[in-house]
Amino acid sequence: MYFCKQCNESIQHYISAYRVRQIEHRLRFSERRVHEIADEFGFADESHINKFFKRHKEMSLKAYRLSLSV
Repeated sequence: MYFCKQCNESIQHYISAYRVRQIEHRLRFSERRVHEIADEFGFADESHINKFFKRHKEMSLKAYRLSLSV
């Protein structure tokens, strides 16, 4: 409740947004494979991290990484 009042968002939303930003950073500035990034962030496998990312960014990890090279 305190966090919501101070930051105007839930702690779950804040943490999810932070994780998305970190994943974006890994995709942009590293050559790591998706399964390596999934392991680093504690996802069971590539499909779980892809679902999480797609829910927040409305694109797959692969599509995001490809959009960076254009």
